[in-house]
Amino acid sequence: MDGADNNDAVPEPQTMGRHEIMRMSLLVEGLLVPAALLIGWWAGFDPLDKVQGTWLDVAMGLAGAAAMALAVLGGMALPWKPVRAFRSLVEQKMFPLLAASTYPDRIGIALLAGFCEEILFRGAIQPGLALTPLGPWGALAVTSVLFGLLHGLSVAYFLLAFGISMILGWLYLVTDNLLGPMVLHGVYDLIILLVLIPYEPLEEENSQDDSWWDEE
Repeated sequence: MDGADNNDAVPEPQTMGRHEIMRMSLLVEGLLVPAALLIGWWAGFDPLDKVQGTWLDVAMGLAGAAAMALAVLGGMALPWKPVRAFRSLVEQKMFPLLAASTYPDRIGIALLAGFCEEILFRGAIQPGLALTPLGPWGALAVTSVLFGLLHGLSVAYFLLAFGISMILGWLYLVTDNLLGPMVLHGVYDLIILLVLIPYEPLEEENSQDDSWWDEE
């Protein structure tokens, strides 16, 4: 009986080293860019054309990121059962994946997510769907469902990602520019990574060089 109980136990998530974290981030996020370019080529537009450098869009992205992060962090402090379940999910799934990443690593991870995911979802999928009978607002809703499913670790996580995607997609619609959503997405992710996930380096990495891109 004891042996059976041990076999049925849920294994602890394996903590990833910081080099593994960055390699995984580069691979996963990097694949989104060619996917976006392929969708754009098929639909007849270049997603990169919608990235325009204006300070107004940067300011809107920064303000949106701060407001959204405050709302999410404030909501996570509520004593509701779904919120407690969401916090538990973050601790079980996100901590082992990202705790060993340093603060410079997290800046890189957030910038990658902000650029690559926005190029795909707001730069390619949403405008591509807008060319169909769905129109721009239907495309926004469908894109947000897809975004939520990609981040759907749980129902609560899906709903959060769906809501964030609606905000990002709306910002893209009203500005016709990807820079604002990219800044909002990247800075929001960075705030969440810094606040929610404490830095816990693996013991075997303590003696290694801090530069994740260095190889032996």
